Amino acid sequence: MKTNPGQIPEEWQILLMKALDDALSEAEWERFEQLLKSSTEFRREWEELSRVRQITRKVGFKAPRKEVWDMYQSNIYNRLERGISWFVFIIGVLLIAGYGIFEFITEFLTDAHVPLVMRVGVSLTGAGVLALFASVLREKLFMRKNDPYNEVQR
Repeated sequence: MKTNPGQIPEEWQILLMKALDDALSEAEWERFEQLLKSSTEFRREWEELSRVRQITRKVGFKAPRKEVWDMYQSNIYNRLERGISWFVFIIGVLLIAGYGIFEFITEFLTDAHVPLVMRVGVSLTGAGVLALFASVLREKLFMRKNDPYNEVQR
């Protein structure tokens, strides 16, 4: 068992996290029980975290009433805020993607050390992913525009 001076052994931490996630194998469970029996500190920590796990499993998200949600969505400030946020996010993604494409072209495609098959393969894979993304995006926008139930409220 690896120990760090003044810290809990790494093996215990790994087994404890796996136990909390119910992910221990039989051999790991046996070792975990050995460690529990060997230290009161380990038993105390296990009991505390087990209680926390039980409490957090009972906690749930309470959805707002339909009226509250409809009122929130109809507020112009909320829609504007969401639209601006998406716009800023998309601009950031486009800038990062543009820089990535520039680096890809100037560094990867022009590198003589990379085999031609790899350069063509990676380029075709990227083009295919972009084409699929554009196709799905176009379909979603078309469906959103032509949805006959668009005006129906819940």
